[in-house]
Amino acid sequence: APVAPPSAAPATVAVVVIPPPPVASAACETYCDDMAIRCPDVFLGNRGTCLAVCALYPVDEVDIEKLQCRVFGQESDEPLPQPDPPPVETVIGPDPTQFWDDHPQLREDATVVPAGMGAVFLPSLGLDDREPLVTVFDGRTALAEGRPGRRIVVAPGTHTLRFGDGAEHQQVRVELNVEAGRTTVVPAAYAALEIQVVDPQFVPFRGTYELINMDDREVVGLGFGADALLGEQLRVWVLPPGTYKIVQSGGTYRDRTNFSTVRLLPGEMTRFVLVQNPDTGDFEGAGLADEGEPTDRTWNFTGILGGDVVFLRNAVAATSEGWSLVLNVFLDVAARMTAGDHRWVTRLEAEESQTRPSGESRLRNLKDRLFLHTIYTYSLVDWFGPYVRAGLETQILPRHAEFEAPEDVADENGDIIFTGVDRVQIADSFAPLEFIQGTGGNFKVFQSRTAELNLRLGIGARQLVANGLLVLQDGSPDRLVPVKDDHVEGVESTAIGQARVSRWITLSTEFDSLLPFDTGAPFIFTWRNQVNLRLASFASLTYRFNAVQNAALTLEEGVLTEHNLQLRFSYTLF
Repeated sequence: APVAPPSAAPATVAVVVIPPPPVASAACETYCDDMAIRCPDVFLGNRGTCLAVCALYPVDEVDIEKLQCRVFGQESDEPLPQPDPPPVETVIGPDPTQFWDDHPQLREDATVVPAGMGAVFLPSLGLDDREPLVTVFDGRTALAEGRPGRRIVVAPGTHTLRFGDGAEHQQVRVELNVEAGRTTVVPAAYAALEIQVVDPQFVPFRGTYELINMDDREVVGLGFGADALLGEQLRVWVLPPGTYKIVQSGGTYRDRTNFSTVRLLPGEMTRFVLVQNPDTGDFEGAGLADEGEPTDRTWNFTGILGGDVVFLRNAVAATSEGWSLVLNVFLDVAARMTAGDHRWVTRLEAEESQTRPSGESRLRNLKDRLFLHTIYTYSLVDWFGPYVRAGLETQILPRHAEFEAPEDVADENGDIIFTGVDRVQIADSFAPLEFIQGTGGNFKVFQSRTAELNLRLGIGARQLVANGLLVLQDGSPDRLVPVKDDHVEGVESTAIGQARVSRWITLSTEFDSLLPFDTGAPFIFTWRNQVNLRLASFASLTYRFNAVQNAALTLEEGVLTEHNLQLRFSYTLF
């Protein structure tokens, strides 16, 4: 019989019971709400995590109030250390490895960038009002402009930044990508150059030079030194890095004399000193400025002593008309103080001319002038600033009126006081004394390569102290009339112009006037003109034309004129 197979053992089924996740109690909900307020850094604001952790604690064994700011398994009450959040970069810098949001100039700039717009930022060179103008272009369309050290707001996109000196194709050009809500910092793809022109005594003056880019041999521009009399500041050239050649005005890159070179590095300010002869324009030295001994000293002093042979024609009061051969000695001394935007200049000019006509043994005084002038100016902007000035003009030696033949001289009443004399004294030393005061605005009207014009306009006053001065009036007989003291106030104006015809020829003019407030008082002016031909470093040929109108001094209406041609020899004292 068939054998029945053994019956299979009944199968055993294993049942795994998975306990339900802990359910947070109402106490946990209260606890987590409190945690969100007192300990936000523990669960980083995730309430679900807080409830799950809290549910792990048996409510009947652990006082939830004692958990404080602890998570499950934490032994202390100190909050869990959390990593710092990554900085949100709102600035695109040239170096992606640096965080540019902390740039001090960016922190100080409060320019608001509207939503959807971006900005461009060129770090300041520390030049104040000498900073270059920066223009942002989209193709050839100018989008915006500004100054370094402040954000320039533009629309997002790829733009060209252009700034610096020279023609359009010579300027610094930087391609930038601007993103909305972010500021793009311009890389240091530019350099700065400051050239100070000084004379051999290291006194700054307004000498000229030309700057040439040696990479393409193109002239960048004409530069000038700074004149303390006009309150000028040195120009700063902002240029692409490279090698530049400094030559005389009108020179070329081929010059082998009177030149110097300087190499400009990216992101650096180079200060350069050019020593130039003021008379010839020749370069006598050049190099980097010594930072330990600044060239722009606060005080500067100059002094020139000289003489000349003069062919003179006079038509002024109390002197003989006609041509004379005279010997002249002059002294010019100046002191200048420069401190930031403050300028103070004081000048002393003395000139004496004596002649001895043929057949005479005594000297005659033809020209006698002592002039002291001081002026303070403050530069509010490049072209304007206030001024205050004062001056004194007088004559040093006693003066006489000369007669061709002996004659009688009467006083102002017609009474004879001298009989048969060939000369009579009309003034003692320091007679008269003319005082000048004024205050107002100093304007730089025009300045170019070959000419410049400056104007002072304000309120002024003039005082005349006769100090015994007499005027000889024609008559039968001639009369000696005393000059009276005078005081007048009004609107003063001074125009000062210079022109450079060539390296050797210069022209200058100065017109100083006072329009009295008293409508009955006459107009007062002094007009001085000069044409100078430089023959050598120590000699020049100078033509002068002067005109004066001052009725209080001459006791007559009209303009007194003076012409003279001088062959001048000079020596620089300091």
